[in-house]
Amino acid sequence: MSESNKKTAVKFLEALGCGDAMTLKTIITDDIIVTTAGHANISGDRDYKVVMQLADALPKITKGGIDFKILNLTAEENRVACEAEGTSTLVNDKAYNNVYHFLFFFRDGKVCRLKEYLDTKLGDEVLGPFIGA
Repeated sequence: MSESNKKTAVKFLEALGCGDAMTLKTIITDDIIVTTAGHANISGDRDYKVVMQLADALPKITKGGIDFKILNLTAEENRVACEAEGTSTLVNDKAYNNVYHFLFFFRDGKVCRLKEYLDTKLGDEVLGPFIGA
């Protein structure tokens, strides 16, 4: 199951990065909660509806989405830990290149919870205006 969960975690990042909402729907639960750690404007919990809205918005606010480069991927029980770098250019020509740690939780082979850690100051400054944060 660990290898399958790792593949699904990578598929999640690929789908999110390019705004592939149809694929996301097949690999997340209806009750998913995505938590961005911290106290920044972009921090907080997001439910299924907001995750899907973000996936739909990424192709509109970026030039080619976010390209996630996986640096480390580790799986244990129902969790996958992923260290990644994301690179993108927004439609206003600003670079949005961030570093991430994602902790995926799985239920029945689907992502049911995700905790993300990133440079929230950068997120607020560059991405925040586009996502209403």
